[in-house]
Amino acid sequence: MKQDRLPNLVQCNLGNFQWLVFVNILSFCLFIPMISFAGPVITSGPLSKEKEMQQPEQSRLNQKRPDALWILNWYGPDSGYMNNGGAKKSSTIDHIKNATNGILDQPILSTIEGLLKTKEVKVNFPPKHAMIGMEGDWMIVNLGTRPDAAGGRNMSSRYGFADLNNFDTWQIIVINAPTNMKAIMSPAQDDYAQIWINGQKWHNDSEWTGSPTEVDFDIEVDLKAGNNVLVYRCGESGGHEYANLHFDRDTMQKVQIIPDQAKTKAAFFDELVNLPILVSNRGRLVSFWADFKLEISQ
Repeated sequence: MKQDRLPNLVQCNLGNFQWLVFVNILSFCLFIPMISFAGPVITSGPLSKEKEMQQPEQSRLNQKRPDALWILNWYGPDSGYMNNGGAKKSSTIDHIKNATNGILDQPILSTIEGLLKTKEVKVNFPPKHAMIGMEGDWMIVNLGTRPDAAGGRNMSSRYGFADLNNFDTWQIIVINAPTNMKAIMSPAQDDYAQIWINGQKWHNDSEWTGSPTEVDFDIEVDLKAGNNVLVYRCGESGGHEYANLHFDRDTMQKVQIIPDQAKTKAAFFDELVNLPILVSNRGRLVSFWADFKLEISQ
């Protein structure tokens, strides 16, 4: 009896082995696109004071991601800082601090308290460093319908220009997170990118990425439950100029980002007021937002 069953048993085991091999090969083939998209993630942030102006230690990814969920609506000054002497030379100077007489600086701007000050505080760049028509106010910054719109020159196009050189721009979003969470942030820039979140610097890269949809570094960042302010500064020397950013898809499905539909500064603050507010164990924050809503409604 056992001898009669042996061939069937061998055949069954062989069949299982062949099936296992097939499943592994299929899994590998399906995983190939994921491998090409993945790479080392920078997990050492935020940057310490000593490393704030240093280049990332990881190798560049050089990954083009045209189908990523790029963020196209931002908030920022109504002018870039012109005649900056070149992106690298300008990068160490906090022009926001100088233009607001120290009321704001780049880290403070990346906090809710700093962001709210932009309701009243003007950005007064010296005349030789201001764009024509600048009022020193803040505005909605739209990068177009795609990250590569305007021929890869969305630092100029946001202000109605075709192609500018030697200037810096700043763009801001508020990320409303449902809970404390990790997120993967992926910038693409030409030339020099610096990024702050909630008062801390998370990224510094002095080199352009090569394409408006090309990512060189994925950076893991901390988002707190509630509102998180991100400030993205980009410095340009010459040639193409763009400042793009996306988060991982899981994060984008969980968070709410503004500006969303806002076309004006006032509409942006309306969106800010209407973001979800966390109430448990956050009595001071609730009081702060209650005062802010009262101020907006008056």
